[in-house]
Amino acid sequence: VAAVQSKGQAQEILATAKTSASQIASSSSSESATILASLLHDVNERIKDSGIASIALDPPHIAQAFVAISNAHTKQSKSARAKIAGWKSRAARGLWTDGFGADAEAMRKRILSSFDSETLVAAGLPLVAPYRFEMRTQLASLVDSSISELFAAQVSNLEKRTLKRLNAQLLKKLDKVPVEEVPSENAAAIRAAMFSFDNIMSDLEVPSLSLTKAKPCRDMEAVLTEAVATFDDSPAAKIKRMKKVTQVTSKEKKPGQRSLDFGLDLVAVLRPD
Repeated sequence: VAAVQSKGQAQEILATAKTSASQIASSSSSESATILASLLHDVNERIKDSGIASIALDPPHIAQAFVAISNAHTKQSKSARAKIAGWKSRAARGLWTDGFGADAEAMRKRILSSFDSETLVAAGLPLVAPYRFEMRTQLASLVDSSISELFAAQVSNLEKRTLKRLNAQLLKKLDKVPVEEVPSENAAAIRAAMFSFDNIMSDLEVPSLSLTKAKPCRDMEAVLTEAVATFDDSPAAKIKRMKKVTQVTSKEKKPGQRSLDFGLDLVAVLRPD
């Protein structure tokens, strides 16, 4: 038995075995024993040099390494899911978490660092290292994908809240601001909304995963600009104007006018002359 790592090594070992076999076949019994002993010694040295002997002589150590990796993966996965569940709960209610970006960065670093430290011994074992790498990749994927989903959900919640507040502000000022001041008032409203949006986005972004505020801020500004441009034709603006017209009409009509008109009509019916 000999460990090989390339085709060249395999060919070399086969050639050596073939040569040794020929020597044993053509020699006497005493010489054969000497050649065989030399061959076994040579093979034993090759096995030691390959490093596979130390692994094969210690199977409990390998098994322990596999178990340690599995336990570390399970432990850190549970820890990550527990933290993520709290964030998801708030996002599902239309909210966001203050300082989410910094907390997510710290959680990601802690989870992966803990896994690395708990499985450090396995990193130097050729038979176990690939499994360790696979489990670490799965753990990182779980954390990174969850953070990305939460970032998108919280940005969506923030966008809805920002647009809703802007519409409420425009509705409140409807027909109260002189026509010539409307453009400047609208621009000021957009700036105020974007200032708040930008500050909150600074708390949500996770730069290590390329989850930054640049694109959401550009998109939000475009949405707010369009909302201001089309606000006068929005259903909310039309309803408010209609209510205002109804109130003005009701105030202008004199008290008792309806009953007086009805009385005159009734007299005209009874006395057509």
